[in-house]
Amino acid sequence: MTLRTALRSARRAVSAAAPDMSAPGRAPAPGRMGRSPLGRALALVPRALALAAALAVPLPAAAAGFVRDAEIEHVLAKLSNPIFRAAGIAPDSVNIMILDQPAPNAFVFAGRNMVFSTGMLRRYAKPDELRGVIAHETGHITGGHLARREIAAGNLQGPAIAALILGIAAAAAAGAAGSSAGAGLGTGIAIGGQSAISRAFLTYNRAEESAADQAGLTYLERAGIDPSGMRRVLEGFRGQEVFSDRYRDPYTLTHPMSADRLSAMERRAAKSPALGKGPERELVYWTERMKAKLEAFIDTPSATLSRLDPDDHSELTTLRRAVALHLSPDPDRAVKEVDRLLAIRPDDPYYEELKGQILLESGRGAQAVAPYRRAVALAPDEPLILGGLGRALLSIGTPQSDREALAALERGARDSRGGGPGLLRDLAFAYARTGQEGRAALTTAERLAMTGQGRDARRMAERAKDLLPHGSPEWLRADDIVASVEAALR
Repeated sequence: MTLRTALRSARRAVSAAAPDMSAPGRAPAPGRMGRSPLGRALALVPRALALAAALAVPLPAAAAGFVRDAEIEHVLAKLSNPIFRAAGIAPDSVNIMILDQPAPNAFVFAGRNMVFSTGMLRRYAKPDELRGVIAHETGHITGGHLARREIAAGNLQGPAIAALILGIAAAAAAGAAGSSAGAGLGTGIAIGGQSAISRAFLTYNRAEESAADQAGLTYLERAGIDPSGMRRVLEGFRGQEVFSDRYRDPYTLTHPMSADRLSAMERRAAKSPALGKGPERELVYWTERMKAKLEAFIDTPSATLSRLDPDDHSELTTLRRAVALHLSPDPDRAVKEVDRLLAIRPDDPYYEELKGQILLESGRGAQAVAPYRRAVALAPDEPLILGGLGRALLSIGTPQSDREALAALERGARDSRGGGPGLLRDLAFAYARTGQEGRAALTTAERLAMTGQGRDARRMAERAKDLLPHGSPEWLRADDIVASVEAALR
């Protein structure tokens, strides 16, 4: 995984949204947003989210921003895909993003970007609970509540909307720079739920909340999923209305609760044929493992190790210990713990990836290649794992390893989920090392554009145009960057 610098440097993104803003299920392309201040600002949202989510690397304890991790994304896909299909939504049209925020929170934003805080994933870690939240947020998508909120926010002034967008970008940029204070500030501006501007975009009314509950229950029923978890989540937030905003979970600020809403949900859930069915054992395993990994990366190593029995070598305890030792840092002992995990599950791509990450981040790039290769063989379509393999190969620095790195990084970059700016940075290095200066300049321009560095992106795109064959597909991509930046600066 690349989860450690993640809570320190922001990472999961709607990186797929940046190249094709008009793809199905994503926000419309900027040219189609209209010319109102709101329309122009909303056109920037997917790019800001791409930045916030795509700066994926590894994950330490005190940062804020967005987090990317191949294993956690795999688990969330297992939980959500049946619900999306039951709702008539293509699973790959929804971007599930993980926000580094300790308080429980979840919302849908700027089209089909579904955001869950790390606090939500920690507090409600049972499969049916998370599926209840996913189903509810899916109800907001299918109910058209997002579009209505954007229209209702149309009287807001452009600078205020820009503050919202820049707040999201600030969270990611501060995370990328390793500044937890700055990242926390950006996150608070953008999505903390404390300001009128955030509320205008993120707050639902009670009718919408009830409608999303009912739609979510329909999708759970169609998918044969027990609705008990939705009830437990709502009951967990019940009663916070009596608190001041300062002491309430962000989720209750944007998702108003009421006794009537809970009663209506309970009456409907009681009629579900799946009531009491419980989650599949496989999903219980994966969600418990996701929670163990996430907590070990978020909490301090000393706190994690103090809670573990040194004689307990069960799988999830070993996973927590391996991550804590990695962050300590004690890479030799961490690798031994991962080897224990691989003895339990020898064909697990995410344990191989974790071993590769520990070796790479401890300066042993050549040794990291083998576990990354095994991880790619077991999960060939994971862009973040391909990015890790490419980075490990680049660290060797031979012509052969550079060519192999280029192949892995190009595969990762072609994936619709993308690997974010980190992968593009490594891909540019690989192009430069293999003598492809034009492609290196173009890839650097794309990375700079994705991270909001417009003038630098234009400069690199102009250089790419000078180096690439005139009129070639890559030359046209560079020309598009130049034109887009110039239009944005006008």
